Amino acid sequence: MDRQAAVNLTSGLLTAPWQYALWALWVLTLLPLLRQAAWQPLRQPARFNLWCAAIAVVFTLWCIRSGVRPGLSLHLLGATILTLMFGARLAQLALYGVVAAVTAAGMAGVDAYPANALLTGWLPVWLSYALYRLADRRLPANIFVFIFVAGFLSAALAMAASAGAAMALHVATGTYTPGYLAEYYLPYALLLAWGEAFITGMVVSLMVAYYPQWVMLFDDARHLARR
Repeated sequence: MDRQAAVNLTSGLLTAPWQYALWALWVLTLLPLLRQAAWQPLRQPARFNLWCAAIAVVFTLWCIRSGVRPGLSLHLLGATILTLMFGARLAQLALYGVVAAVTAAGMAGVDAYPANALLTGWLPVWLSYALYRLADRRLPANIFVFIFVAGFLSAALAMAASAGAAMALHVATGTYTPGYLAEYYLPYALLLAWGEAFITGMVVSLMVAYYPQWVMLFDDARHLARR
């Protein structure tokens, strides 16, 4: 297998029907990002600069990857942090840009781009946002819930979901058997999910303590209100 992609899909892996279906799905997820409202926060120069810097940092993290078996690689996502910092739509757009940069750098195949973008961009971002909304509605609004549920737990589940979806696609395309993936890929993916959760929780803690204005979904008035 010649080239490794962000979700462990190699160049030339997907057949034409799979490619057409995934490109169509990717376009559908891209359409809401074209609305002017999705870009509204970036009209603030400070937030736009922060968004660009965050993309550069996440791209660097994605370049640090570990190969488990031929065609299987693992790396941190950063999806939950981006979601908490910029909201779901801007986080999704940022990760679509990161996948494009990884592809342009020759670390992923162009034909695998929509799969990579959906499984490491759209899926973990919107799962993180859904968990944030669930915690915001059902749990007390305080800083500890924000850090440990919206940050730590969401990051672990987002990474696990991304890995699980990647495994499902591998099985569907016949690249690997479920037994092979369960033995050689799943244990390492779950370990990395713990690392993703720890780093996300730590970074979110530092930001809400020293730079709360960087975290768009964090509200001082609500999460730090005295009860």
